[in-house]
Amino acid sequence: MYYIVDGEKIYIDESKRPIGKGTEGVCYKIGNQIYKIYYKSSIYEFGKNKSINHQYMIGIPTKQVILPNALIYHEDYSYAGYKTDIANGEKSVTKKQGISLLPSHKFVSNLKVLESDMKLLTYNYILVADLQPVNYFFDKEKGLMQIIDPGRYRVERFCHDDTKEEDCVLKTRCNKLNQKQLEALITILIYNDLVKYKPLNSKAKLQKLRDYIKEDKSSLSYSEYFSETLKNYEDANTYFKSLGKYIR
Repeated sequence: MYYIVDGEKIYIDESKRPIGKGTEGVCYKIGNQIYKIYYKSSIYEFGKNKSINHQYMIGIPTKQVILPNALIYHEDYSYAGYKTDIANGEKSVTKKQGISLLPSHKFVSNLKVLESDMKLLTYNYILVADLQPVNYFFDKEKGLMQIIDPGRYRVERFCHDDTKEEDCVLKTRCNKLNQKQLEALITILIYNDLVKYKPLNSKAKLQKLRDYIKEDKSSLSYSEYFSETLKNYEDANTYFKSLGKYIR
């Protein structure tokens, strides 16, 4: 089928197996780009056409949160989806054990970048969503922890003309929620490495790990907390294994 991207007509062979398929649509790989094509029933969400949110995200310079770089239209110029740079890594959720493979300093460095990305999205009034293992990719070659699929990210405000008080309240709320979602993702990834994806009473054990880290780190960010806790460990995996006692 033909689509319009950046004013040019392109062809996507939809008879071929997509690189990914989810509840919103399917993804095709062309070169080093991913083309996400939505099901018609998924174009509208939160009461508006998703193209409005996706257009707003183009050009925001996040480093490891992969955002749209162009919109995709049908030949009649109705919205079809968006294009992003590819995130290299293992597709199978049961093999995404990148966190435990990293040296401690590299793990902390990744956390700092991801937290910075969340702050940048907050600055632009964007509330993230769907931060879960299926949308996490680890590039082993470059040692990068990446987050993909911003399809459900929501722009809470498109302009900066409100009062400073209202602006501050909104940004504080967005920042709190964005960082909380990132921390939840990191905790799940640590947990998955510990239990090798075959847990018993998984929800209860995951909550035990969340509670332990939350209490232990107090008001610190995850990068601050792990920078401190990993300073005597050469690699993150050795420390993560020590957390196993908290989820038995």
